[in-house]
Amino acid sequence: MKLTIDPTIFEVFPDLNVGVVAIKGLDNLTADRDIEAFLRHASLEAGLLLSLKPLASDQGVRAYRAALAKLGGAGEDCVPAMEAVLRELGEGIAEEKAAALSGKAEQKAPGSVSGLVGDTALRRFDPVTDLVRGAEIQFRLPVFAFDVGREETPLALRRAEEGDVFTGEGGPSAPEAGEIIWAFGKEAAVRHFFCEAGEAGRVTGETRNVLVVLPCFAVNRRKAMSVRNELARRMKDSFGRAAESAWLDKGTPEFISEI
Repeated sequence: MKLTIDPTIFEVFPDLNVGVVAIKGLDNLTADRDIEAFLRHASLEAGLLLSLKPLASDQGVRAYRAALAKLGGAGEDCVPAMEAVLRELGEGIAEEKAAALSGKAEQKAPGSVSGLVGDTALRRFDPVTDLVRGAEIQFRLPVFAFDVGREETPLALRRAEEGDVFTGEGGPSAPEAGEIIWAFGKEAAVRHFFCEAGEAGRVTGETRNVLVVLPCFAVNRRKAMSVRNELARRMKDSFGRAAESAWLDKGTPEFISEI
């Protein structure tokens, strides 16, 4: 596994840091009780926090929004990845509340943390994706997990070039010239720095090798380091595999896995 950051990106964001967790040979098909419990607790806490502390008042969230504003051209519909998941959570909670009021609420599944509305509001995917989404809503920072089964093609954080292709929900499209993307070769995996993730490198139940990245800035660097450490610990415990961690910045723009 290899990850590189284009040095020119640090010219615009000198305080950019990226936490990294790498793990190989995991079983991502079998549901994990610890990850499910983590996602349920994270959903309850995040749901409560949404009602008490709007995203706009969060210092870390403001840093990501400021980065998008600095880049320009992203458009109003482009939001940091964790905001998209938090909005999904809020919509899910609203649907559960409406169903409860109408008497159409489904009985909580076995293992529900408390029977409260919200702990099952998010759609489930696979253990790795569920873990990452739980971290995003609990800690309010973007976290991306990539399937790196094709290890001969490194992951790069770079500027978009002619010929790059991003395949998302709306089908294939071309990133804007100079846009910051995460990419495998000419396949863009994430657009607008830390916003929409596409099909390239998407984690599925069949995924065996994973690279997790946490882009952050000086204002939330300490939090991101703690989140990276927790994710590494949880992945090691849940999947029974060694997890390798790294920290990239202006002085260390490259990661090569040793596992």
